[in-house]
Amino acid sequence: MATMAYLAKITLTVAIIVLITETSNRSLFLASLFASIPIVSILAILWMHNDGKSGEDIAIFADGVLLLIIPSLICFFLISYLLRNGWDFYPSLGIGILATVIAYLIFIRVIERMGWIATQTS
Repeated sequence: MATMAYLAKITLTVAIIVLITETSNRSLFLASLFASIPIVSILAILWMHNDGKSGEDIAIFADGVLLLIIPSLICFFLISYLLRNGWDFYPSLGIGILATVIAYLIFIRVIERMGWIATQTS
């Protein structure tokens, strides 16, 4: 039964990605709307609940997602900015991803030092 649940998780996740990419062929705005909905986080919360995680664990997860949205924004900002200023796609994507990784590393250190979140698991 665990294999079936795992396959269901994969199938649903793939279906969402395909839905977004196919929607982009008709409406970039609608595809953006679908992609901006925290589908991955909601699915993760559902899977965590189904796997028996406590409400406290799920709340900690939600807190982490909320805080980590901040450094993830740099990816979209940089890709958009670079593409609009004549950069090719792959260099723009690479710089956006690299800058986001750096922003995550810095931001995680900051929130750990401020005591906002513990990155170590028990």
